[in-house]
Amino acid sequence: MSINGAQKINVAVLGPIGTYSHEAAYSKFGVNAEYVELPTITDVLSSLSDKVPFAVVPQENSIFGIVIETYDALRNRTIGYIRGEVTLKVDHCLLVRRGVKLEEITKIMSHEQALGQCHDFIASNLPNATLVKMPSTASAARALSDSPRNCAAICSKICATLFEDLEVLRVGIQRDKANFTRFYILAQDENTHLPDFLEGQPERKALLQLQLLISPTTHKSLLDLLNLLELNIGRIDRRPSMVATPFQDIYFVELHGDRPDSIPAHCPDWKLRVQQSLERLKRAGGNANLLGIW
Repeated sequence: MSINGAQKINVAVLGPIGTYSHEAAYSKFGVNAEYVELPTITDVLSSLSDKVPFAVVPQENSIFGIVIETYDALRNRTIGYIRGEVTLKVDHCLLVRRGVKLEEITKIMSHEQALGQCHDFIASNLPNATLVKMPSTASAARALSDSPRNCAAICSKICATLFEDLEVLRVGIQRDKANFTRFYILAQDENTHLPDFLEGQPERKALLQLQLLISPTTHKSLLDLLNLLELNIGRIDRRPSMVATPFQDIYFVELHGDRPDSIPAHCPDWKLRVQQSLERLKRAGGNANLLGIW
């Protein structure tokens, strides 16, 4: 399929249509893309290929923190390279079958992030309800269409128009009205051509995957390795490495560059500075990989 003679781009998202991932992807790719709906975040990242060159996955929510499945899927990735990000304001709604009252609800379905973000509303209004984790918010809405009338789903308002026999019972039920989720935009690899509408701001961020190799000959601490970066560290996240040695974790280090107007003319470009930092880490005994520059 094409628009004005141009071929549409396949973009993988957590499905079904109506998830916040789909909404975030649409805010960047719009009608220029065909959206490939997949059941899990791991499946979304695994789909990256010549046929599906882009994917959008949630990284962190301002209320409930990092999206663990995304980081766990990034741990052992051999395909995929972060090329951008998009932040989406999230307003969760409580959806029910038409005519259902709040006091009738005994089961609430949604993604674990949405359940966590709406914990205060649930505790105050439906403290005895059973919470059911679903692969996505929109899959909860889809399941609600075929569920008993005592069920509800937490999802976006648009889901009430996408699935039959549903209506919005409450709007904005998240703990904080200023609720935002940041999403990573990944390409198949670092050489994947970006469409013109994704080009924009100069590259000023990077994500490293760092593991401290513990051995009798290694004496560097994590702090030693971080100091070798000689770049601004915006955030550090940690996940288990899944190796035989317990508590040998993997660290995800997000680097932030200076503003373009504050960089001296003689300073190397951002990509070169990141590569130089990566080389310093490896020479010092760190196991480091570059997961993206944007």
